Amino acid sequence: MTGAGGFFPLRKTCINCRPFRLFLLLVSLLFVALVSIAAHGQLPGSQPKEFKPEIPDFADPSADWWTGWSNATPEQRREWLEALQTAWAEWEKGLPEDEEDLKKGADKITQSLQGVAITWKKRQEYLKVELMPEVKFPEAPTVLDWARADGAISRGRRRLSGVQLEARQLRDTRSQSLAQLRQQVIVLRDAKSKEEDEAAQALLLAQINHLNIIEQLETVNDFRNTWQEKIELAESKLRRMLDDLQYSEEDAKKLEKAIGDTDKKIERIAATRTSIQSTTEPSTDPDTNMKKDLTLMQLEVDLLEEHLGKRKSELLQSINRVLDPEAEERPLIVSRELLESANAVIEATARELAIRQRQVVAWRGEDESEDLSRWWSYFERIGSGLARANDLEQDIQRYEKAQLEVYRERQGWWATVRERLSLTARQAYSRWRKLADYQLFTIAQNPITLRLIAKMVFVLVCAWLLSVLTRAFLHRLVRREHVSESSMYNLSRVLHYTFIAAALIIVLSMLGLDTSKLALVAGALSVGIGFGLQAIFSNFISGLILLFERPLKVGDLVELESGVFGRIRDINVRSTRITTRDNVDILVPNTEFVAGRVINHTLDDPVRRIHVSFGVSYSSDPDLVREAALEAAERVNITHTDWKRKTEVWLMEFGDNSLNFKLVVWVNSNMVTSLGDSYALYNLELLREFREKGIEVPFPQRDVHLRSWDVPAIISRAARK
Repeated sequence: MTGAGGFFPLRKTCINCRPFRLFLLLVSLLFVALVSIAAHGQLPGSQPKEFKPEIPDFADPSADWWTGWSNATPEQRREWLEALQTAWAEWEKGLPEDEEDLKKGADKITQSLQGVAITWKKRQEYLKVELMPEVKFPEAPTVLDWARADGAISRGRRRLSGVQLEARQLRDTRSQSLAQLRQQVIVLRDAKSKEEDEAAQALLLAQINHLNIIEQLETVNDFRNTWQEKIELAESKLRRMLDDLQYSEEDAKKLEKAIGDTDKKIERIAATRTSIQSTTEPSTDPDTNMKKDLTLMQLEVDLLEEHLGKRKSELLQSINRVLDPEAEERPLIVSRELLESANAVIEATARELAIRQRQVVAWRGEDESEDLSRWWSYFERIGSGLARANDLEQDIQRYEKAQLEVYRERQGWWATVRERLSLTARQAYSRWRKLADYQLFTIAQNPITLRLIAKMVFVLVCAWLLSVLTRAFLHRLVRREHVSESSMYNLSRVLHYTFIAAALIIVLSMLGLDTSKLALVAGALSVGIGFGLQAIFSNFISGLILLFERPLKVGDLVELESGVFGRIRDINVRSTRITTRDNVDILVPNTEFVAGRVINHTLDDPVRRIHVSFGVSYSSDPDLVREAALEAAERVNITHTDWKRKTEVWLMEFGDNSLNFKLVVWVNSNMVTSLGDSYALYNLELLREFREKGIEVPFPQRDVHLRSWDVPAIISRAARK
């Protein structure tokens, strides 16, 4: 077993013993001492370090005199600021009166020092603000009490979002201020004698402004943390309040009346919208048409708000009814159509509103401020309505969740299992939508999101699957219907490239690229072809020629000018794969088939004639030789014979050592495997047949003639010399 913190292996019986408890106490005291040393930078019992505010040299401030500000306590900062203001006031008096630029810079520094004090004052005001005073948690709450508390907490969440946004903006400002500080340090270092004073003032001003930003950021962070704690506490009380809800007859009447009033408003707004759509005559005035469109948009948003508000009242009414102990069991109010249609209306209206704004700016221009303000009032009302509708959507989602909780407590867990699963799925989908709509980067001012990337991948995968299924279908036709294999292969390749090209065009259009400008891309591609892509483009065109002209097809037995011999396995855009007799796959560029000489043994007729040469001795009977060669040819399975294509044996010449014959035989090239040699098959059978019939295959013969020499005469002539 492992002891405290998992550092020492101890026995179970020693954990509660007295020595072990003393050991733990000593470790705790040591830990507290280390924490005290880390926090205060001093040993226990030593004298605390006296804080001394660092005052820079205002004529030549250092780059890091202010860096201890963040670690100082609020009292130390206040003391530091007072010392800075006092020292600066004395130093400012010594500035020459005739230097107006230095005087103006000094005034800015004074104002910046006062800004830090103003920030502290605002911080005290922030701390005095009462957070969410309208939130009430009565002892016997009703559904309307819960709704009022939920609304107040919801407003608090929105305010907290604003504070968080302000904190992010201040963090960005702090980063920019640090960059400005570094830049001012460089400027002061490179400044000449006449510019040193102004550069020093600029650096000092940037440093004090940075201190003010640090104070503002800490103020906002403290306020945010306080606000976060307050909201978390209120949310926990709101959850407990949901468990203590009581039925209220008065709330039931109020909700019933609210629903009836909302129905009347919906009827009135719908009638007004219908009246505008049916009675307004078409006009050629763009202002009149724009006003009509914006009015209809406003009515559409108002109608959506009323429907969402009615749904809130219905949910509260449902919660209140299930709390009635005397009421019969009532079903949940669950409907996904309203929220889905509300999302669609909000998104469509927001897009249309953006279009209308661009139209007004394009028509009126930015100089006509009075006319633009009139139109902008329409836009602001519609935008505010969309924001309220969005808030109502979130309220309905919370109310539906609360309804499920109350029904689960009153009617049991199984009564709401389907709705709870549906709610979980919808929440997951909502989170996916937020993640999918997150902007990663932009291309040509078009935002690229995860949703868009998923759509592009889906289009490419669909194109690939469609190509695979098409090729499988064509292959099935070849096997079952005995269609030409080469024709189906060429068709499948063409369809494959067509699907991929169409998918790429769709992806480019989804990225926001103007497909009408592909001519520019084609022009750039032609330049690239002219300089460095000649071989690739030539092979591409040659591949298309091979696919459409069909001088070659898959399965053909070909022999190239370069000596490559084998069967064609694939015809691709750039190259063609050939399998040789040695089972070696060779990728041959397509240009070699178009520009070079190619022998296709199976182009139109797979039957071709070959000449197998052989020789026999002079003592052999020619008729017997002819009979043996014909029998040998019949035993080879690739031999083809019919009434006009017969195997023949020709006596070609009388050689030096043999009678030279030729076996002229027709063979079916489709039966010749790429791994075999037809000549080897015939030679093997000829040799076997000749041995059986006693026909001799002669070896080369040479006659050697020896000439006699007169040896004594040669020796006597050599002796005389």
